Amino acid sequence: MKNKSNLKGKSIKTREQQLKQKKPTALVENKSSNRWIWYALVFVLIITFVIYFNTLKFGFLDTWDDNLYIRDNISIKNLNWQNFKLFFSSISANNYQPILLFFYALEYKIGSGSASIFHFNNILFHILNTYLVFILTRKISPKSYIVALVTSAFFAVHPMHVESVAWVAETKDILYSFFFLLSLIMYTNYLNSHKSKFIIYAFVLFVLSCLSKSAAVILPLLMFLFDYYLVRKFDWKIIIEKFPFLIISLIFGLVAIYSQKGAIQDRAPDMSTIEHISIVSFSFMSYIFKVFIPFNLSAVYSYPIEFGSKFSVTYYLSTLVVLLLFYFVWYSRRWGRDIVFGFLFFIITIILVLQFVPVGGATMADRYTYIPYIGFFFIIGKLLEKLSVQLHSNKNLLKYASTFLIIVFIAFSTISFARVKVWENDDTLFSDTLSKFPNCGIAYRMRGIYFQHYHSKNKINKEDDLKKAATDYENSLKYIIVPKDNKGVYFNIGVIKAELGDVESAIQWYGKSIEVDPSFGKSYLNRGSCYMSYYVGKVYVNDKANKEVYLNKAIKDFENSLKHELSKEESAKAYFNLGIAKSQLSNYEGSLADFDKGIQIDSIAGGANIYAQRAVVKYQLKSYEGALKDFSKAIELNPEDSNSIKNKEIVKSILKKNKPNP
Repeated sequence: MKNKSNLKGKSIKTREQQLKQKKPTALVENKSSNRWIWYALVFVLIITFVIYFNTLKFGFLDTWDDNLYIRDNISIKNLNWQNFKLFFSSISANNYQPILLFFYALEYKIGSGSASIFHFNNILFHILNTYLVFILTRKISPKSYIVALVTSAFFAVHPMHVESVAWVAETKDILYSFFFLLSLIMYTNYLNSHKSKFIIYAFVLFVLSCLSKSAAVILPLLMFLFDYYLVRKFDWKIIIEKFPFLIISLIFGLVAIYSQKGAIQDRAPDMSTIEHISIVSFSFMSYIFKVFIPFNLSAVYSYPIEFGSKFSVTYYLSTLVVLLLFYFVWYSRRWGRDIVFGFLFFIITIILVLQFVPVGGATMADRYTYIPYIGFFFIIGKLLEKLSVQLHSNKNLLKYASTFLIIVFIAFSTISFARVKVWENDDTLFSDTLSKFPNCGIAYRMRGIYFQHYHSKNKINKEDDLKKAATDYENSLKYIIVPKDNKGVYFNIGVIKAELGDVESAIQWYGKSIEVDPSFGKSYLNRGSCYMSYYVGKVYVNDKANKEVYLNKAIKDFENSLKHELSKEESAKAYFNLGIAKSQLSNYEGSLADFDKGIQIDSIAGGANIYAQRAVVKYQLKSYEGALKDFSKAIELNPEDSNSIKNKEIVKSILKKNKPNP
């Protein structure tokens, strides 16, 4: 028995030696090959910087979230303890992301508000994330550096990732990914060493990731996936060790649902269940298609405008293709766990943004692929690794496969370099979208806003920009799939028409806006102002009867505007306009009450004119002391107001005359 045991031991040892001797040269990693792998990684990182270098010259986008997060976000412009507490206690832009806001505040402080520092840090963190992808992949696939290099290289330069890096508002993608990848690396360290400190590190990094973007909540599912891929025995310990992670996921998931409730179903069209499933399937397959052929990339992938009987058959067929793909992945188990792991990595990390519950007005977005595509890049790397094993005796075929991937890398880098230029400003961005999707109403609307409110400010003659904006708004109306979106477009066209002097047309557009949404206060306010400035102030200035008709119309609109949501400044303006209209109807008591309310709401909004107007009303009511005080305030605000100066002297003389003799 002893001899048999020895023979058996020798037999096992001999087989191990034979396996070592038969180990393919493709997987033998000597110091020389290791060094060249690191050189290759450095080259990838340099290429990545070159791709995104042009963003350092870009400013912020004016209409596409950069305004919400940075330009109009007062809290990030002063880095102090009060604002720091505000980051953690409030929701910003329908998201809870205090670490992101703190990071923005640091960038704003360092760069004094310059956009270049924001763009530079996006590039820097994308490069760091590329390195982390390399390290993570190396830890779960340690046989060869080739998998880590391929995965990180495609992660670095893929065109679908341009949106996350070139767009300042998407700093949240690269920031949460930084902590997310570090957390997964710490978890793999824990699996390899079984040291508790690593899972504690993983937990802390996971919390930081969730505080940067709620998409991080899926990390515990990836931890289970890593357990599966690394052939870890499933038992209660696996669940218990992840329990704190699952609790954090639940908390941040609920916070995300609460914070984004204003966006859910906001701009999604009405559609049947089958249409909804078909669109989700089509988007899912589009994501996969663009892994390999990143064609027709866009800032907006809007919903199709044809529903019902005109709904494209392509969307329905997508559901069948998805089912076939799932079957293939399930079948691939007999070849190993690589395809299943990579595919499930993609599924888990993208499932929250597949529009099962429609959020916003787009079916998909390039930025949603930042982490998920790692799964497919990993599969590609593993395929090359297996080819290097199977084709070690046929170096030509291996060389062809490697050359093909290098060509793809160069092609992706070239596409990304060109794609970056699209993100220079709102005009280039949405013009690019419309060149690919001419029926995209959102793109027309956003470009219209850009021309109306931002680009026109930089020109002495802004009439051309206003006309461009009006044309874009009118084009957007042809493709709006959610009718309530019309109200804002109608309103903006009305503002432009009024500014261009076509007041009658402006009144009609404001009327259309009110028809769509009778609670849209700003349209009432602006229409009432048009009645006052045009019909009362110009057309019927000498026609008392018609003038009175339009004064009453204006008063009705101003009163209706105050019944609905207005900003502080708009509410003050509505009361000021009411005061002016009522004073022209000789309703001085009502006029004074409205002026008082307006000044109480916002004493600055009306400027010198409001105090002068109230002074006149007080004069009519023979409240000379009050009139003198208001004329004095008007002159204080505008020392060149000759009418107030003259009227003040008149009031002073009246007071002097009425002053009793001693």
